[in-house]
Amino acid sequence: MKVYHGTNVRFERIDLSKCNPDNDFGRGFYVTAIKQHALQRAQNMADRYGGDPLLMEFEFDEKFLSDENYRTLVFKTPSQEWVEFVIQNRNRTLSKPVHDFDIVAGPIADDKMRRQFDRYAMKEITMEQLLEKVTYREPTHQIMLGSVIALNLIQPNEDFLFSKIEDFITSISIALVRDFNMDMLDAMNIVYNSDTFLKLMDLNTGFYHRTWQEIYEILQRELNRIS
Repeated sequence: MKVYHGTNVRFERIDLSKCNPDNDFGRGFYVTAIKQHALQRAQNMADRYGGDPLLMEFEFDEKFLSDENYRTLVFKTPSQEWVEFVIQNRNRTLSKPVHDFDIVAGPIADDKMRRQFDRYAMKEITMEQLLEKVTYREPTHQIMLGSVIALNLIQPNEDFLFSKIEDFITSISIALVRDFNMDMLDAMNIVYNSDTFLKLMDLNTGFYHRTWQEIYEILQRELNRIS
């Protein structure tokens, strides 16, 4: 299935050490099958911390959620166990992680739910009342990948990436036409025959995470070395 990650920062690789340790399911890289949620997350991050909203798209095989080769935990719906797990992970006073699962999947305790969690923590409502309030709202979804072996299970969506790469090539070719007064065909030939293009097409390099302007600067450096 397609899963998405909304952010405000471009990065070439996922570094778990930079992930927030007190999210719903602990430290890890979070994705969701609901594209709109990822888009909203990206916008919220950009509004709060600056930068531009960015959407990353991956492929994830749901079979891994029940694969015995991985330590997994799945909450299909809001439950008492889910509430308690989220509260434990959000406890910033703990000195060590709550769990060692590779993958955790379940609902999101988002900002719309936070008030109800706070009311439960202050004993203003019971567990039953909390679950009633969070169950009858729009569905949410998230998957937390908490280990290196889990990160290897998500793959960038190739259709999405190659469409993005094609846009990069067009933008770079137009920039060459503008900056070097050449025709479009010559510009595209330069791009397609460059080492920069080979690196862009090799998904292992992570070049697709960069902007076309950054790729263009790399190409210019390559052309300067050749000349």
